[in-house]
Amino acid sequence: MDRPVIRTYLVHPHPLECAAVAEWLLKSTYVRLTGTSGSLDRFAQYMQPGTVEMVIVFHYCAAEIAGEIFAARKIHPRLKFLLAAPTSCLDAVRGAVHSGVHGYIDPVAEVDEWEWAIKSLSEGKTYYGQQVMQQLAEPFADQPPKETPPAVKNFLSKRELEVMQLVASEYSTNRIADQLFISEKTVETHRRNLFQKLGVKNSVGLTKVAVRLGIV
Repeated sequence: MDRPVIRTYLVHPHPLECAAVAEWLLKSTYVRLTGTSGSLDRFAQYMQPGTVEMVIVFHYCAAEIAGEIFAARKIHPRLKFLLAAPTSCLDAVRGAVHSGVHGYIDPVAEVDEWEWAIKSLSEGKTYYGQQVMQQLAEPFADQPPKETPPAVKNFLSKRELEVMQLVASEYSTNRIADQLFISEKTVETHRRNLFQKLGVKNSVGLTKVAVRLGIV
């Protein structure tokens, strides 16, 4: 089956680097580059609805661009945003995630990871790079379990919370089954129920919610 081709716009503040990235994107079999710009504000103001599906945004500081992405999503709510920004600052990473980006990757990530990120968004999925996920998870690694918010307790079953915590901790289906003394089929059922209840599409989205809630 042919891969979906996604109409893509590139935002990069440095003309020479922008040209290099654009040349690479033009070679992709699942990207159709529709244009480039040096700023997200300019793109958001003049973009015609329906002409672009994904925007790849390069920026030197995730914290600074997060507000612009949030504002752009209000104007164009159907657009997917893939942010390429440094991932060394936890607060900046959180701000970018909360802005609603569909993908977040370190600009210096390997080409294979870049291709996987773009492919994921082209298929309607979200993608957060390895460095991003490490930043989100690291502050909770050595902390004792937190009390789960009451609203979540009422919304999710005890078993669903257990599965969610283990999925977010990168346990495999087999390992979760062994840990909870249930079948792998039951694990997958709980996983699907979690996706549906929380409005996420994959384990990355589930991990994102778990981190926000302090479950991991």
